[in-house]
Amino acid sequence: MPARDKTPGRPRQTQRTRRALVAAADELFAEGLAPTVTLAAERADVSRATAYRYFPTQEALLLATEYLGDSEALRILPELAHEIDDPAERIAEAVRRGAVWTLGRESRLRAILRVSLDPASGAARPARRREYIRQLTASFAGELAPEAYEGLVGSLTLLFGIDPIVAIRDNSSVPASQIPDLLAWTARAVVSSALAQAEG
Repeated sequence: MPARDKTPGRPRQTQRTRRALVAAADELFAEGLAPTVTLAAERADVSRATAYRYFPTQEALLLATEYLGDSEALRILPELAHEIDDPAERIAEAVRRGAVWTLGRESRLRAILRVSLDPASGAARPARRREYIRQLTASFAGELAPEAYEGLVGSLTLLFGIDPIVAIRDNSSVPASQIPDLLAWTARAVVSSALAQAEG
């Protein structure tokens, strides 16, 4: 995890600097470059010493760029809760939108995945999917037995992020354009099955 600046009275400046470095790294990714801490510092007009206080390693910086998807996810979740009443359709649409967003950033997210899977990097991807899924399933969580609900949440974690896209792209002939609908179909089937079993 990146180092945190604990200087009293400077939390806003700390957040601005961190966001600037992460945004710079994201821009470099978009240009087809592998962002290093030094390159991000130059792009964000931040000193190298300061940049390395926030991100001691390139791995820490790469993982931080994954947080850029949080604002999009947190914006989408309340919208879906109000737009789509049907639980299976709501989660299917969340999965579909997430896959579209991920495919648009596939190369950088694959790089982040490689970093997180390398034991030598000491880096770990933050686990946020369960939080998103719990928000999406809150309206019907009480209809399922605790064990069934946890099983549903665990199953749905397989459909978000870069992981399922890597599996499909590397092991099938499904075109990239069809992956969002394929994952949405799977999500719909999983939720419908869980609810049907609960009713039975």
